[in-house]
Amino acid sequence: MSLKSTPTQYGTVAVSLHWLSALAVILMLISGLVLADSADQAQTAMLIRFHVVLGLTVGVLTLLRIVWWLILDKHPAPLAGTSKAQAWSARLVHLGLYGAIIVMVASGLGLVLLTGAVPQIAAGLALPDFSAAPPSKVHGLVGRLLILLALGHIGAALYHQFIRRDNLLSRMRFKG
Repeated sequence: MSLKSTPTQYGTVAVSLHWLSALAVILMLISGLVLADSADQAQTAMLIRFHVVLGLTVGVLTLLRIVWWLILDKHPAPLAGTSKAQAWSARLVHLGLYGAIIVMVASGLGLVLLTGAVPQIAAGLALPDFSAAPPSKVHGLVGRLLILLALGHIGAALYHQFIRRDNLLSRMRFKG
């Protein structure tokens, strides 16, 4: 498998970045949802460290993906038979995912910095009230948008794989 993408297949770098990002985003969203409902201070302190590290990881992976696509590689051509509307909506969802992730990382960093929570997070001490910080509402709202976009992305991939049976997922897997 080539490092770069071909007209019909994503390359090793794109596939690696995609699946690492997908796993990190899923874990980040789950930890964020658990954090939102957590009343246990010890659990919250542990989860917030995990969530912050994942958020930074997702941010770095997303920036790497953007640089990869803008400078170093090209996306494979759309599958044969893909309508302009489908191609346009796929592009819109992908841009939405990137945008939502960037806003989530920025608002998460804003929450940590504006509340002065870095020492508390690092030491596992009592955390400040993040909900009082201005980025909190944006972080929660865009988090829900990110969930919807991710579900749409996954749903479209499953539609292609199991309804259209056009083997779309094979383009985003490692091949020997």
